[in-house]
Amino acid sequence: MSEIKLIFIRHGEAANAWGTHKDPGLSSIGCKQAESILENDELQRLNKFDFISSPKARAIETAKPLANKFQKKISIDETFNEIPSKDIADNMKQDWLKRIITMDKKTLPREIKKWDKEIYERVISFQKNSIIFCHFMVINSILSNITKSDTILYFHPDYVSITKIFLKNSSVVSFQTFGNKKTYVNL
Repeated sequence: MSEIKLIFIRHGEAANAWGTHKDPGLSSIGCKQAESILENDELQRLNKFDFISSPKARAIETAKPLANKFQKKISIDETFNEIPSKDIADNMKQDWLKRIITMDKKTLPREIKKWDKEIYERVISFQKNSIIFCHFMVINSILSNITKSDTILYFHPDYVSITKIFLKNSSVVSFQTFGNKKTYVNL
């Protein structure tokens, strides 16, 4: 089987901070960031790629300019949704996330373990080159599984940063990260 290339793009800046709005779209800066990926040298040959997005507005809005350029339909995949936090009060989400990202994966809440496992299983199941628009924690979940990290946090992907994963025979053979930005976690 030939190599499968997956490109993960973190969404652009959201109009609202994580925990203050259920599903914010992009801010004006985020819209400019989404437009900026049209010129990225890494994203110029996507004619044979499937376009996939998290169901969240900010991920879909980030995908639209590039999907329009290549005349592609964006498929929504719930697997790549942000980290589940429905039982966490909005005003507690930032502190909760800071704890979750540094916890040993063995001690994570069951719902987070399930989310983490399903993402990785979906990634290694791809059979076609695909570009996936998703979230900070989704990308970290994937890379922490690839590297067998003890925690979910692997790095700090900047807005509209690119992470490439290469598969062969349903196994990850390599990955590349671009746009590591260590900042306060503001998803």
